[in-house]
Amino acid sequence: MKRIIYFSLLLLFSLSCAKTETVSSNVKSKRFFEAWLQVADPAAYNNGEQGWGWYFNPDTEVPGTGNPVADSAWVQVRFTAWNVGGVIVESTEERRHHQIGDYASYYYYGPVVWHKADAAALPAGLRNLLQDMKIGGKRVAYVPAWLNSFVDYSSAKDYFNDTENAGATLKYDVEILDATNDMTRWGVDSLVRYVGHNPTCPYATSNGDVPAEKARFVRCPETSKDTTSLGFWYQRLKEPDKVKAWPADTIVYVDYVARRLDGTVFDTTVKDTALMYDLYSSSATYSPMKMKVASVFYDSKMISTTDSSESSLINGFTYAVKQMSPGEWGVALFHQGMGYAQTSQLTIPAYSPLLFELRMVDAPQ
Repeated sequence: MKRIIYFSLLLLFSLSCAKTETVSSNVKSKRFFEAWLQVADPAAYNNGEQGWGWYFNPDTEVPGTGNPVADSAWVQVRFTAWNVGGVIVESTEERRHHQIGDYASYYYYGPVVWHKADAAALPAGLRNLLQDMKIGGKRVAYVPAWLNSFVDYSSAKDYFNDTENAGATLKYDVEILDATNDMTRWGVDSLVRYVGHNPTCPYATSNGDVPAEKARFVRCPETSKDTTSLGFWYQRLKEPDKVKAWPADTIVYVDYVARRLDGTVFDTTVKDTALMYDLYSSSATYSPMKMKVASVFYDSKMISTTDSSESSLINGFTYAVKQMSPGEWGVALFHQGMGYAQTSQLTIPAYSPLLFELRMVDAPQ
């Protein structure tokens, strides 16, 4: 009896001393990911691991007939991303936002531009899965959590070993629309096509001084060799009260309506326009912008009407005002380099050309 008790105690002691298996969070994530993918998309799972550890479904793959994007720094895409629960977490498609109930008329829905080298903006898995695609190609791909990371490593092993910067496992449906190595040229070319189709602004209205149907976009200045200026067009809609050059640090007042090229208004100083386009905010002040025009256009600043503090403006806006005179109305059109460049917002995608309707007005009373 004592021998049996002693053996039982020894066995219990041995079990209590046995080591519990410890695994990293990414090992656990990998086990879950592979088990989930086997059920969610067997064809993708059976096709095997690709690149740094992502998978794709070969049955839904469209190879594309355009140039490979491997050597292009920027790609234009349409895409939708889902989490493992089937919930859409991001999409460029308007219909998807109607489905999930977060549609807003002034938000942007459409193709976006990704900078493949920008690890801070594009997760590693997405950058990696684009590498063997061509323009016109479509891919349904699954990116595990450790590759949905916004750090810049040189190997799959480095990402897998990093347990602190992992994101969420996502399914991506990606279509490549275009690719370029010269974003400035790409932006200017997009405006050349726009002006070719819309030589007069389809959204602006004239007060009669210059009929809108006769006022044409003019590239300004015509002889400039500066690529930022070559991406600027202007259309006058009302002749100025008098033509004059602004002395340095002149204070002017400007009403504006800001649009994307699809015509959607995303900002304005005019209350009625804000109400019309569902942009109105009770906390906003709708009055002409107070602006200090500098001797060099890009040094011009917006002046706060409450505390007189100064803040920067985008170059396309300041360049347009610099061309105008008192009482003038006009429409300025410029590429992303004179706008918000790579910065994106809910209402404006990165690398967006912009259109501003401008009116030089008297100081508010």
